[in-house]
Amino acid sequence: MRLVFRICLLVCLAAMAGCASTRLIDSEVRSFRNGTVELAAASYQFERLPSQQADPAAQVQLENWAMPVLQRMGLTLASQAPRYTVQLAVATEQVLRSDASFRRRWGFLGGSPLFGQPPLLMPLEPTLFRFQVQVLVRDALSREVVYEASAQHAGPWSDQAQILPAVLLAAMRDFPQGTAGPSSVKVEIGPGGMEVRP
Repeated sequence: MRLVFRICLLVCLAAMAGCASTRLIDSEVRSFRNGTVELAAASYQFERLPSQQADPAAQVQLENWAMPVLQRMGLTLASQAPRYTVQLAVATEQVLRSDASFRRRWGFLGGSPLFGQPPLLMPLEPTLFRFQVQVLVRDALSREVVYEASAQHAGPWSDQAQILPAVLLAAMRDFPQGTAGPSSVKVEIGPGGMEVRP
């Protein structure tokens, strides 16, 4: 009996390890294009709001996460005379998820005549982490916004170093064309990096 238990435990641990190595981050995205964006030898610099300058270490970390994503889009960081400026804003928060179908099954309060009392674990709702990213790309000379995008993801993982770049990649997926309306974008995080999935 102990042997069977150990085998089942090892199988469960192996399955969990396999799931942990690859994650699918789905984000709700809105993006807009204004004017023409030139990608040939396009250069940029980051633009910081006064509130972002108050915590430069956090902003530098965010920009370091964003640079590989922007590079994939054809944008190169420039030390001077950039073609564009890129302004980033992020927000993270913890939220509680309510499983409506599970609550309906057990009744709204104190159980139901058909199913009886709800399980003891019922009040323990899992915690989700919501990540929001906003990107503004401006013409460095005219200061006109040429591309605007926002993306939002809610999931069980809290590691910003992995999730925020994936949400940013989702926001920049349609750069520089933009989209006509809201869309859902899936980004797979795996051992080989990040890839947008259909």
